[in-house]
Amino acid sequence: MTSVSVEQVDPYATVWLRQRVLRPHQSYDEVLAETDVPGLFAIGALVERSLVSCVAAHPDAFLPGPELGLGEVAETAWRLRGMATDAAHRGQGHGAAVLARMLDELRLRSVALVWCNARTPAEGLYRRAGFVTTGEPWVDPEIGPHVRMWRRLDDGTAPAAV
Repeated sequence: MTSVSVEQVDPYATVWLRQRVLRPHQSYDEVLAETDVPGLFAIGALVERSLVSCVAAHPDAFLPGPELGLGEVAETAWRLRGMATDAAHRGQGHGAAVLARMLDELRLRSVALVWCNARTPAEGLYRRAGFVTTGEPWVDPEIGPHVRMWRRLDDGTAPAAV
């Protein structure tokens, strides 16, 4: 029987997975440098004690524009980054599990709003977790198509589609 745990992990322990899955065009050291962000913490899924999926978060204002009417909540938002699952472990629920655990952890920290720049292939994962898109999709020439997504955590409801 395979042992799976979802827990807080050292963000630096996620560098190799994030580099291999999300940023193969960058060196390990370049991805390592992106880890030095104030307040950053990470959640990981470990299978037999090996990291197979991760997501990190840190405080970062969400500035989508006044049309969403978020006010001060947006200024104290947290941003998800580095959501990665090893290709051999996709489709097994590890990504959904680390995202759910991260959202729970952010609620415990009294975070009211969370957002991310999601790769479009992962958009469904975020939608199932209550996120909605805002703005237009764009293409990062090095890492592909993205869309900005967000959701509130303070009232237990998903935002209305924008």
